[in-house]
Amino acid sequence: MARKSVVPWGAIVSVMAAGVLAAPTLLLPADSPVGPKLVFIVVGSLLFATAVALTRAEPGKRGSRAPDEDDVRP
Repeated sequence: MARKSVVPWGAIVSVMAAGVLAAPTLLLPADSPVGPKLVFIVVGSLLFATAVALTRAEPGKRGSRAPDEDDVRP
């Protein structure tokens, strides 16, 4: 049987968000206008929120083992 591979989109989008959020520091001068920096912040924040949602939606996020007696609270 062929195993279906799962692409970790949450991790990929997280790396993209980190790159977008780091771009103003790496590319723009320190005394540049605030407007372009805000665009990077907004886009990076939206990418990060999307990455969190994608990571939580990935299969296997709950684990595959049954809870032990010690794990269950009375």
